[in-house]
Amino acid sequence: MRGTSSTSFAEVLRLTEAAFAGDRTALEPAAQELFSVADAIDSSNQLVRTLSDPGRPAEVKEATVRSLFADRVGSQTLEASLEIMRRRWSEQEDILDALELLGVTALLEQAQSEGVLEQVEAELFDVSHLIDDSGELTVALDGSREDPSQRAIILRTLLDGRVHRLSVALAARAVGRRIDTKPARRVEEFARFASDRRRRAFASVSSAVPLNEAQQARLGAVLAGIYGREVQMNLQVDPDVVGGLRIQVGDDLYDATVLARLSRARSQLVA
Repeated sequence: MRGTSSTSFAEVLRLTEAAFAGDRTALEPAAQELFSVADAIDSSNQLVRTLSDPGRPAEVKEATVRSLFADRVGSQTLEASLEIMRRRWSEQEDILDALELLGVTALLEQAQSEGVLEQVEAELFDVSHLIDDSGELTVALDGSREDPSQRAIILRTLLDGRVHRLSVALAARAVGRRIDTKPARRVEEFARFASDRRRRAFASVSSAVPLNEAQQARLGAVLAGIYGREVQMNLQVDPDVVGGLRIQVGDDLYDATVLARLSRARSQLVA
């Protein structure tokens, strides 16, 4: 995604990741629901045009999505879909890509919670190479181009029991969408998305009162400085937090005082 779509997706992704972090019990079902919403919209050119039309009021798009999916998906999936409809997209296909990538994110969130994100990333790259290196598999997948569901079945049959179940689900989804990109490249795209996610640090931030945008930005900059990379923050309000702020990044646990000392020490070292 580029331009407006890139900005819109970043906003939706931030909100959806926060929602996923708040409820990890339904990540895999949510992923499948997001995929099903994308596929249902994709099945109708008129629906795709309607929902991606920048001149159509967001309220109309939201009403359309509610009428189609409110009784078919959970509240988390519905809200994520509505967030997509509230934003502007550069290309009409971008709303389908956004829905799909939110589903991918849910599966990667599950992988992270199980401690297998690195494994899933590696296995997706391996599956991409497997497709490239096997003429027979490439022919089978290319021969089912008009029936993406059959391509997903082929890959599931091949991978079940050989790689993690989340790798199977992601690889099957990668080849199971009607799109011109070659199957191996699609799996590789998902692997790179997983790689980007793994390189980010994740911080659980509890504060006595809600942090405003400026405070969030400053905290994000401090954490990025300490860890040398972007840090995704999951913000929670807990009035009982001592000192007003508690941050956990992996096994590292800080309060506001410790974090301030680390930030000052790093600044002195850089200077």
